[in-house]
Amino acid sequence: LLWQDLTRAYPGLVQGEVGSLSAMRLSRPGLVANLAQGAGAWHVRGSPGLKQAFASIWNTQELIVSMDCVLMWRPWWSDQSWKPKTEGLHLDQNPFDKPNLEVVQGMVPLLPVTEAIGGLQVVPDSHTSEAKKELKLLCPHLKNRGDWCMLEGSGLRMEPQLLLADPGDLILWDARTIHGGVVGTGVVPENHAQGTEEHCGELARLAVTVAMTPRAWASAEVQAARVDGFQAGRCFNHSPHEAGTSSGTVTSKPPKGYTPIQLNAAQAALL
Repeated sequence: LLWQDLTRAYPGLVQGEVGSLSAMRLSRPGLVANLAQGAGAWHVRGSPGLKQAFASIWNTQELIVSMDCVLMWRPWWSDQSWKPKTEGLHLDQNPFDKPNLEVVQGMVPLLPVTEAIGGLQVVPDSHTSEAKKELKLLCPHLKNRGDWCMLEGSGLRMEPQLLLADPGDLILWDARTIHGGVVGTGVVPENHAQGTEEHCGELARLAVTVAMTPRAWASAEVQAARVDGFQAGRCFNHSPHEAGTSSGTVTSKPPKGYTPIQLNAAQAALL
């Protein structure tokens, strides 16, 4: 489904033809906002297992889902101009304004996450109150700066770890955790797909970001804005109950000729 969305969004792109990836206008970090309301992203969001994971976290079945970017990297070992450059280590929840747990962020990789490819890295225990005390001392400039907090060069002691994963895994982290993308070595063994005989596909990285929070947290205005945004093909962010109003929200025009997809019952219940 994501490939169908891609070929509609980028004329000239052909699945299975690596050279056609040049048809994509892709940012260096690989954040693809114009696929946020596509059938592929919504297929992942509507997975029953995904909802059950968040229902167990928040102790409710009445949830709404984030409508955030799709992450995508091209195989830069084929063309060095495609090499991604990540946003670096950061926070998506300002420690001054939002010191408590507000969101559990998530990601579903659809291709293997390996040392060669790279992917999401996190700083263990950086969500704790002790860690946040140190962060506030070293980064007082982050106060009143919104939720998007860049931390490269901050002087914090950080030892990030790449989270290796298989396709279809669900990666979850407390939104107070320092995290970010990391590009792998690019030295890709011929049969790199974690012990299988499957060769590297057309893309190096493909993942859908996803989070759910209780519907009761969202005001009537936010819920109306979510429906309007879905109808318009708008990208939101990681916080479902804020309707994409925090800093760090990636915006983009929807694909040409966009019409909203028909959500099934499970998907519509999360809108």
